[in-house]
Amino acid sequence: MFCPLVCLWPLLSCLPSPMPPILPPPTPCAADSTPRPAGDAVPHRNQKPPTHRQRCRITTSSSSSPLSAARVLIANDPTPRAFSALFKAASSSSPSPSLGSQLHAQAVVRGFLGDGDNTILSTAVLNFYASCREPDLARRVFDRMARRNAVTWNALIKGYAQAGRRDEALALFRCMRRQGGVAPDKYTFPALLSGIGRNHGGGCVQELGGAVHAQVVKSGLDKDPFVGASLVSMYAATGALEDVKVVFDDVDTLDPVVWSSMISAYINCKEEEAALLTFYKMLCQDIKPRQFVYSSLFAICGSMSMLEMGRQVHAHSLKNITDKDAAMTNALLTMYSDCGCIDDAWRVFESNDIVDVISYNSMILALGQHAQPKEAAELFRQIKFSGLIPDEVTLLNLLSAFNHAGLVHEGLHLFDSMLDIEGIKPTYQHYACVIDMLARSGEIEESMKTIKEMPFEAETSLWRIVLGACSKHGDIETGMKIAEMLFEMEPYEPTNYILLGNICARLGRWAEAEKVRSLMEKRGIDGDDAFSWIEMGQTTHKFGVDDRSHPISEEIYRNLDRLIGSIKAAGYVPDTNFATHSTEKDRREESLRYHCEKLAFAFGDLASPSGDTLRIMKNLRVCGDCHSAYKYFSLVTGRKIVLRDNHRFHHFYNGACSCGDYW
Repeated sequence: MFCPLVCLWPLLSCLPSPMPPILPPPTPCAADSTPRPAGDAVPHRNQKPPTHRQRCRITTSSSSSPLSAARVLIANDPTPRAFSALFKAASSSSPSPSLGSQLHAQAVVRGFLGDGDNTILSTAVLNFYASCREPDLARRVFDRMARRNAVTWNALIKGYAQAGRRDEALALFRCMRRQGGVAPDKYTFPALLSGIGRNHGGGCVQELGGAVHAQVVKSGLDKDPFVGASLVSMYAATGALEDVKVVFDDVDTLDPVVWSSMISAYINCKEEEAALLTFYKMLCQDIKPRQFVYSSLFAICGSMSMLEMGRQVHAHSLKNITDKDAAMTNALLTMYSDCGCIDDAWRVFESNDIVDVISYNSMILALGQHAQPKEAAELFRQIKFSGLIPDEVTLLNLLSAFNHAGLVHEGLHLFDSMLDIEGIKPTYQHYACVIDMLARSGEIEESMKTIKEMPFEAETSLWRIVLGACSKHGDIETGMKIAEMLFEMEPYEPTNYILLGNICARLGRWAEAEKVRSLMEKRGIDGDDAFSWIEMGQTTHKFGVDDRSHPISEEIYRNLDRLIGSIKAAGYVPDTNFATHSTEKDRREESLRYHCEKLAFAFGDLASPSGDTLRIMKNLRVCGDCHSAYKYFSLVTGRKIVLRDNHRFHHFYNGACSCGDYW
């Protein structure tokens, strides 16, 4: 199949570049109070020591600056204006509720808030508590105020919305208009809409969003870019793409926020090519993208394995973004990794002067996917050496790296030390990774034991992992038990039947494999179609099994037949255990020849110069016969081949694979 994508890179290249507050109880106005969610954790940043792979500038954290400023303020006989400035500064950094409470008490003791008549200072205190995800404390300040303006109401509405308490935010909006006599402005609606978008799982979200949208139109703010961007985000969160387009067309603006929201909306709705096209239109209108737009585009290019497009977007970002952004850099790192370029991912990681735990986590995950567990373990040691604190994601990614490499002893040691040494309680995902590790290595019985002992109920996906291991290791007894259970829990999930059929086929029990296939047909279940794709030049070329739809299909098949002859002469023997169950015995070897990943390689070998690295992607796990064929392809052609399946990356060179035949 020939699949041209949006080819933008030639165009991109030519574009320009704790003391409690002293407050009375609140008076009623909005909905009843509900328990607040925990505040978002803020990752600690620290220096990264130089290593043989890295040379980073040593920097220090400035997390203590609000506290230092507070001490200086208290010591210098502050004015209400000085208190307001400090609260405002603290709100925009990493707000600490305990520090704010103490400053609030100091302001009350000094008489600045005693009569409740200082609107500016009261609003600053209210906004601080709202920023800390403490809307109830903000509400107590609000109820004490003698005068309120739009800024005050907006801050409180935003506080409840950001804390996930949508109904109370809506109740406040009604109070603002009816009791407060204050007209909403362009900051009111974004605060309110953010609360609706956060609760997109609710049944009445679209109705609520439509009602607020109507109020926006009544207020004459439907053309405002700030409000328009919020409407786009709200509708995107509910999946209402047509409404998103209507809002975007109504907002006649060149504001980058609106365009950024539109790109995010397309990504939310799985319209990746439309997002790329919107980015191109944005550049054509000379609108400078913000950092988070580049982050989103890097994620698209990575998920679609569009390496050339990703490189062009990266080059464009270097021309337009001067300040380094951690989220953008991590997205760039992941993009190169997802496109099979682990060396480029390393270079992005090493180019960071300041890295945080999230950066390390991204790189450890990438190394694990590319079969480099030693490097992943070295990065883990660097985290601890630098003074940063590993989190549960760090340990999960390192466990995954050990799992992919079959390092069971190292993985179990890490898992057993999680709570005692790292102070992190294992989650379901950690247990699942360990169970996968045990099962994949052939310890099926031990993996079953771990499932029974873990403090979580196993989900069907975890049982399916063990069933896949039973297929790999030919444990038909355990496999049959798990398959029967999964057939009852998920009667229409094709993977369960395919895995059981694979067990029977590997053991040569073709009659039983045929029964599994017949059961699938009886229940009307179709397996997922396998396909592979390769990016060549400005186009992505996609291939299915025995696919003859490509414009140069005849040349591809001739080249593949030639390649098969060459690798057979070099020692390749087709493994008919991976042939389709329904294929007649004398045709099983022939059916293996035209698997989608073999066709993709044959095309790449034709279309690219000799010696070039080929990067090929597959939507399912690579079969054992194709894995063996790829090793021989790399031997007879002298090419490096990077193959990404739905589990990991395989780097083939000179007749060997980076996975060591363990996947």
